Amino acid sequence: MKLQSYLDRVLEAYSRDGYYEEVRRAKEEFFSRVGQVAEGSENFETQMKAFLDWFLFDRNLEKSEICPIKLFVFDHANNFPPEEREIFRDLAKSVHSLFELLKVKESDIYIKDLFSSEKYIVEDSEIYSGFNKGDIFEGRLIKFRDRMVFGPSFVFHPKECQAFISKEIKKVRNLDPKHQLKLIHRFAMMKMKCEQYSHIDVKNIYTETPLF
Repeated sequence: MKLQSYLDRVLEAYSRDGYYEEVRRAKEEFFSRVGQVAEGSENFETQMKAFLDWFLFDRNLEKSEICPIKLFVFDHANNFPPEEREIFRDLAKSVHSLFELLKVKESDIYIKDLFSSEKYIVEDSEIYSGFNKGDIFEGRLIKFRDRMVFGPSFVFHPKECQAFISKEIKKVRNLDPKHQLKLIHRFAMMKMKCEQYSHIDVKNIYTETPLF
């Protein structure tokens, strides 16, 4: 099975029945952080992937106070065969960050975590078309079957704003991860504004005092 099949199992467990209303509240919370595009727009599917990524991996469920991925592992992993148990445990240790793309070599992608400065190689990646050296993007790295893969959600930021992004990262690099996530979402909001107001110079949006 592919990675998405395992994510779908977790989503199914925590998006229906008693969790329906919580998912609704979670959507409101997420869109208040990053902004919301209209349903049916060309960016709607991308934003929904970003929401599901955040809901599964980053947002603590109200009753359990841990995120769905970790709760699923806690509740079910010991009942799985060893291979599946390892897969789900690795899902619970993903790396969500802002990355710089260092190079693409055939289908191998070399990246650097801009918060930790740690470097990773995503070998034989299924997702490599459209990546270019110097790209700055939000993404998630997951160990899956003994190799690093990308999660399904990406947000690419303008290369010309790299200096500003780096400066803001330095402010929160040594703080609690929740401050890093808040910054990641702030940049996602800026990117959405760039797409909504394409006639505005991106440097007037990626700033400490954005126009919008």
